[in-house]
Amino acid sequence: MLSGLSYGQKQVYPTKVKPGQRSAVDTRVDNMGYWGKMAEQGLVPVAPEVQIPAAVYTGSQITAKSVKGGKEDSPDVPVTNATNVTESENSVFVNPADNDFLLNSNNSTSWSGGYVGTLYGANGFLSEDAGLTWGGSAQGAGGSNSGDPTTAINIDGSRMYVNYISNSYGMGISYSTNNGSTWSTATVTPNPGSMTDKNHMWIDNSPVSPYVGNLYVAWTDFGGSNDGDICLKKSTNGGTTWGTLMNISSAVNAGSHNQGVNIQTGPDGQVYVLWSVYDSWPQDEKALGFAKSTNGGTSFAPATRIINNTRGIRNTGVSKNQRVNSFPSMAVDISGGTYNGNILCMDQYRRTGSEYGNQRRCIHDQIDRRRSNLVSTDQDQSGCTGDGEEALFSMDSLRS
Repeated sequence: MLSGLSYGQKQVYPTKVKPGQRSAVDTRVDNMGYWGKMAEQGLVPVAPEVQIPAAVYTGSQITAKSVKGGKEDSPDVPVTNATNVTESENSVFVNPADNDFLLNSNNSTSWSGGYVGTLYGANGFLSEDAGLTWGGSAQGAGGSNSGDPTTAINIDGSRMYVNYISNSYGMGISYSTNNGSTWSTATVTPNPGSMTDKNHMWIDNSPVSPYVGNLYVAWTDFGGSNDGDICLKKSTNGGTTWGTLMNISSAVNAGSHNQGVNIQTGPDGQVYVLWSVYDSWPQDEKALGFAKSTNGGTSFAPATRIINNTRGIRNTGVSKNQRVNSFPSMAVDISGGTYNGNILCMDQYRRTGSEYGNQRRCIHDQIDRRRSNLVSTDQDQSGCTGDGEEALFSMDSLRS
């Protein structure tokens, strides 16, 4: 049993197999199933059991720049009342045909009260009343898997998806046509040699797109001929079968690897893919890579670096003992309104200089969808103003 994985990505673990070892440790990987296996083999340290203090309720008021009016009362609603599971790394998707219907998936594990046990993987919880109450299961959607969930629902709400890393470390997907009562599974791509990691999935739900319903999954290959690059596949039949694998990041010439991919689609079926670039390892994120397709994911223009010197935080870390990264998120306006087609992205960066101290901020950017370059930057989205303030794990979203 594991008592919380303390794998410390700032440490340089063996990169070659030593006598008696079954495998080397690849510290680029950011998946709890992988690190659990490394800990079981004794290749990385395991944190001692820690008794977590009881939570102290301080109210349900949210005060943030992102809240309309600056304040809102938002009581917490648990997706499960079970006390013998943990739920982390959540992904939520709103049904386009019924905005009260939500699909949520998490990295789900068993919990003894002191340590994590079995990894169930990416699961499925559902709400039919805009999040007030929830059903579903803590078990993996369609069976056990290695987690890293991402979710989607098609435009008419008839088909929902959970994408994840499979138990064989390839890419897997589960889909349901009965609101999560049962799930079917399919393989997106097999293990490339070591594993696939940090995946994202998106579905084209633009009503005017010639590619509406296309499903896209992207990830980082570790091992094989595409080691360290972003790879992508698409499905045109509801996730049942998947097309040819495409390496879409090689043109940025990352010194180490590309990771933390995010996919979005535009109003006319454009496919946009964004990720973090590492030029050496172990070091922080150095740039944002970007690739686009204008033919429904059949081909992609050569990837570009839209932002350099992003000053990420993955290895520099934060003041708390927690795993962090500067993987970006993205949103595209498909409303048909004034800002139709606009692309927004957000990631985390270190603000340097004596006047800023140790701030970790969220940065908001706008991308020109025609030239695939940065057109504006707003560095004040996090609200950090004092030395040591930290804003982490931002997410972009747009409401039509």
